[in-house]
Amino acid sequence: MTQTDSQRDVVDLLSADHREFDRIFTELEGLFGQSGPDVLRRKRELVDEVTIGLVKHSVAEETRVYPKVEQQVDREEAESSKHEHAEAEETMKRLERMDPEDPQFDTEVATLIREIRHHVEHEESRMFTELRASFTREQLVEMAQDVERVKAMAPTRAHPMTPNEGAVRAVAGPLASMIDHLRDAVSGRGKHTG
Repeated sequence: MTQTDSQRDVVDLLSADHREFDRIFTELEGLFGQSGPDVLRRKRELVDEVTIGLVKHSVAEETRVYPKVEQQVDREEAESSKHEHAEAEETMKRLERMDPEDPQFDTEVATLIREIRHHVEHEESRMFTELRASFTREQLVEMAQDVERVKAMAPTRAHPMTPNEGAVRAVAGPLASMIDHLRDAVSGRGKHTG
């Protein structure tokens, strides 16, 4: 494989996702306590957008990154991250069922933001450093390519009843993804522009 400057490694790729999630969270925080049809519609669009990104990111990490972390870095680290994903998935599932007019909507969004920011800080402060120390640049670039492939096929909705096991997600993910993409196409979810 010829290495070019455009080949991001898995740490760069996942960190870029984290920055995008935080951009959305910052916009959502700016809308807290506000109402009106345009504001409520924007809140829903942003929550849908971040949910789609988070689910794809989580499934890719759980199927392509955490198994390698478990094997070569730190099993407890991977298990802790999977547990954090499961908590966030429960919050995303609650948000999917809520209307932005619901008085609890902003509270649930704030919960999701807190959960994800904690998870990001946890990954970036330890796991990402350990990944770079434990794998070659070529292995990290290959992992990034695997993550991109999984993200392209991953579900777009939280499925908290699916166990956070790489093998289970690898088998269940494509079916859930197909169903999610059909639901999204019918509803227009995730097709909004800012």
